Parts: sequence; C-alpha cells; structure tokens
Amino acid sequence: MKSTYFTRKGGKLTFPETILFVLNLVTRSLQIELNDFFELIKKEGEIISKQGFSQARKKIKPEAFKTLFDTITTWFYQTNNSFKYKGFRLYAIDASIIEIANSQRLRDTFGASKGNGKELARAMVSTIYDIGNDLFVKGIITKCTDSERTVAIELIDSFLELRSNHDLFLFDRGYPSQYFFHYLLKNKVNFVVRTPVNFYRAAIKEGIPDQVIELKYKSNVMRLRAVRIPLGSGEDELLITNILDESFDIPAFKELYFKRWSIETKYDVLKNKIQIERFSGETKQTIEQEFYAALFLSNMASLLKHESDVIIAEDQKDKDLKHKYKTNTNILIGALKDKLICLIIEPSQRRRKKMYKDLLNEVQRNRVPIRPGRKFKRSRGLNANKHGFGQRPAI
Repeated sequence: MKSTYFTRKGGKLTFPETILFVLNLVTRSLQIELNDFFELIKKEGEIISKQGFSQARKKIKPEAFKTLFDTITTWFYQTNNSFKYKGFRLYAIDASIIEIANSQRLRDTFGASKGNGKELARAMVSTIYDIGNDLFVKGIITKCTDSERTVAIELIDSFLELRSNHDLFLFDRGYPSQYFFHYLLKNKVNFVVRTPVNFYRAAIKEGIPDQVIELKYKSNVMRLRAVRIPLGSGEDELLITNILDESFDIPAFKELYFKRWSIETKYDVLKNKIQIERFSGETKQTIEQEFYAALFLSNMASLLKHESDVIIAEDQKDKDLKHKYKTNTNILIGALKDKLICLIIEPSQRRRKKMYKDLLNEVQRNRVPIRPGRKFKRSRGLNANKHGFGQRPAI
C-alpha cells in the first residue's frame, strides 16, 4: 500500500511471508494456522497474534494476489499449446453467488440476498474459465446485485491481450440480450449462448431446429443462428450463436452445450474443496485478497492434476478396467497444504525437484473412477450463513 511498508528490520512477518500465509489454504482457526505457519517456515520460538497478522495484511493491496494469479495464466499460454475443439479454444463465462461474513460492513460493500425474512451478505464471483485446460484465466469479485452481463463485458475487455480469433465463449441463460449480442459481435467474439426456449419467438421459425435469424439492436441488424438441442428429458434447449459454419452441426452444438457444465464443477471445487467462503476477515480488502489467492491455488492444483492424470492414463493403458481413473481432487488439494509453500521457499533447485516428484507420486496414487453421465440436483435456496466470521473450525 506504501513503499515504506515492510522496510523496518525485525518485523515478525515480512511481505513475502504475509503473501505465503494467505496462499496456504487458511481454513482453520487463524491462530492455529499462524502457529503452524511459523513452525513450517523455521521460525522456531516465534509467534504472531491474529491482530499482528491483520495489521500486516492491511499493508498489502489485493492486486498483489491478482498479479500472482495473472502471472500463472500468462506463463501457461506462453509455454503450452492449448486444447482446441474444432479449431477453437473453449472458454466458459459464468457467475456464482458466494457467502461472506454476515456483517453490516460487508452487506454495505457487496450487497445481500433476501428471503424467508433473512438478509445475508453475499458477493458475486465471475470468471473466464478455460475448459480444455481446466484453468481460470480471469476473475472478478463484486456486488451480488451487479449485472452478470456487465461483469462479463469487463472480463472480456481484460482478456484482450490473451484473446485470439480462434476463441469460442460459452454462456448460460442469464446472459442473452440484444445489447450483449451486439457487444460480442462488435468485438469479434465467437459465442454460444444458452437461451430460454421462449426467447426471440418473433425471429425464429417454428419447426426448424437449425436456422439463421436476424435480431435488431437499435439501428443494427445482427445475423445469428438459432439451434435447438434435444435433451434426454424430452425437452429442448435453445442456443444462439454467431458460428455460421455448417461444419458445426446440431450434435457438435449439443457437445458444446454439455462442455459448459465444467465451469459449474469448477465452482464446486472453489466452494467445497478450496473452501473459498471461509474468509479470514470481514473487509473488502481481505475478501479480494483471498479470492485471488483461491484462484491462484485452483490453477496450481489444476496444473498438478494434469501431470498426475497423464501418469494415471499411462498406467491404465492396455488394462481391462471396469472404469478409467483420474486424480482425486480432494486429496490433491489437501496435499498442497504446506507442501506448496515448502516448494516455493526451498532455495535448492535439486531439493525442490525432489519435493515436487514426491508430491506428484503421492497425488497420482490417490485415484477415483470416472463415471460418465452422473447428475446431481442443484440447490438454489437461501441458506443460513454457515461460514460466518469467527466460525472457523479448529482442525
């Protein structure tokens, strides 16, 4: 926050140590985590209070954690060939409402959800998710009442330096509007948007499952494509897209429609495995710091999982198995606790490589079967603030 911060000699928490502590999956009692962290970084006999840590973190901008997150993304795209579907890199953009401490300060900052006589502090997270590589590439945390489309536009604008003409963005049915379609077309964004089946009836002819339509926004005529996707339930889904290439047929769009679901499972990882909602403070600065730290950790876990899955796939080759297996994400994220920090602070390259190899071996041994076609009922009710400030577990 100021160039003079963290310059005093003898401080118990340096700038890098404060960053590392926030990155270390802080989910238990804050004082227990601090005590364990000091032991981990070999500062025997030293302790710092929760108040001391809170004072240290106030000196750090949330942008520090956003920079770490952005650096991993930029490095990945500079050094790796991206997965492509019919020549396109696939991205999903979606938003999710998360719980934060139910304080008046945070209700004023991020807004609140209301229902059943309750008013509970909530925030909205919105991300660009690389489907093929299982990575978050951009993210924003904002008011729960903000427009999903407005935040999506902000995300796409921030992605310009990494975007190409061969990117295809998938959206859920909270996004369709003539204004949003016009923005996407103006900025040469390839898109597929899931749309309520009763939208744009005046422009769509009955009984034709795949057709080119025209929609108007102000004085602009937009030439788009409407595709009806039959589902196993007997219902249809309507997709609106600017992909007019006929090599994209209905089965291809149906496959794309289901690929978008992976961002939902990624949000499940953030909420239930990384436990993003267990914030350790109740200020806007704290929430933003830990949000970007969680995205950084999620991407580090994805990179490790990719390497582990390659090992597992090679091990399964030519074996007659009832199920194929993949890395257990829960075990993987648990294994990153402390070990990621140890890898970062280890000065010896040789020891660091050995530590990483041991971590990779541990992770790939813990496997779960892949069961295609599993479905889970989604709960959309307004629940109590189960992760309220001060209610953090001690284990």
